[in-house]
Amino acid sequence: MQDDTLYNMTDNTEYQANLFAADLLINDEEIKDIVQNEDLDYFGLCSSLNATPELMSFKLYSLTKRGQAYHMPMEIQSNFLAK
Repeated sequence: MQDDTLYNMTDNTEYQANLFAADLLINDEEIKDIVQNEDLDYFGLCSSLNATPELMSFKLYSLTKRGQAYHMPMEIQSNFLAK
């Protein structure tokens, strides 16, 4: 399976699965600790948590939707995560 299939946002089931996977695989507290204690850019954060940029985008989107103040990277198109 190719990455463009994994992150296909035209399918609501795939969209929900990606959000679930991001929340399952990336710990909220790890992001909080790294952001507070290290001066990393977006890709450095991804590397520190061994996450793909796409999966990290879903995680940051999930955190933002839950009221936490994490900013999405500028490179992401505004419609990438819209559902």
